[in-house]
Amino acid sequence: MIVLVLSLITLLNLFLQSSILPYISIFGVVPNTALLIIICIALYKGRIYGGVVGLIIGIIQDIIFSPVLGISSFIYFFVGYLIGLVQNKLSKDNILIPILFSILGTIFYSFSYYIFMFFLSHEIPFLYFARDVLIIEIIYNIILCIPIYKIFSKIFVVPKIRFGSR
Repeated sequence: MIVLVLSLITLLNLFLQSSILPYISIFGVVPNTALLIIICIALYKGRIYGGVVGLIIGIIQDIIFSPVLGISSFIYFFVGYLIGLVQNKLSKDNILIPILFSILGTIFYSFSYYIFMFFLSHEIPFLYFARDVLIIEIIYNIILCIPIYKIFSKIFVVPKIRFGSR
């Protein structure tokens, strides 16, 4: 059941990122909803699910959007795995946790992608990247992180119902 839910979420995200989100871009920057989904899955399901879903979403995005195959899949896998490592040590009720990981994940993804593209001779002006793209994407991801995390809390948290005196 969980594999079916994650597959549907991945397909829905792919549809949103390729068709709807480019129309609501700010200064040409769109939110990285794939990263937010990977962060939420890693926070709720752990390192294995976070890493595998990150790898699958990254491969699909690389095939469709990227000029180079494998960069996004590697970075998404790494982000999902690392966040999944600390999953048991964090409170899932605190909304600041996904916001913090959204900020850190966006910075890590963007700088890693920039470094990979730099070494592959795809030049992106660093000041434009850091000032214009990164800051807007961080703000965009923070705004979208809260509703996405709330949706995932409805999907993955099983309510505990106890009958009895204790």
